[in-house]
Amino acid sequence: MKLFRTGSPITVNECQVNFGFLPVKYQVLIRTAKFLQRFAALENGLCALFASDEHRQLDDMFTQFGKCIHTACQLRNTVCCQFFDRVI
Repeated sequence: MKLFRTGSPITVNECQVNFGFLPVKYQVLIRTAKFLQRFAALENGLCALFASDEHRQLDDMFTQFGKCIHTACQLRNTVCCQFFDRVI
């Protein structure tokens, strides 16, 4: 709202759609999924200690948006489609 100098959520949603910005909560979700995928790919012994927690977090994120999501890229595409289709 500060970026567009408005207090209207309708105006903010319209600007997000026109400029291709997702809400912050979705951006954080996607970035977290990307981080966890990179973290899981590391072959570090210390990272291996937290692998089960990482897999659980990723599974929780992916199942929020559908059972066919297995990567952060698929998550981003699904979130974008749902957000922009819902707003338009």
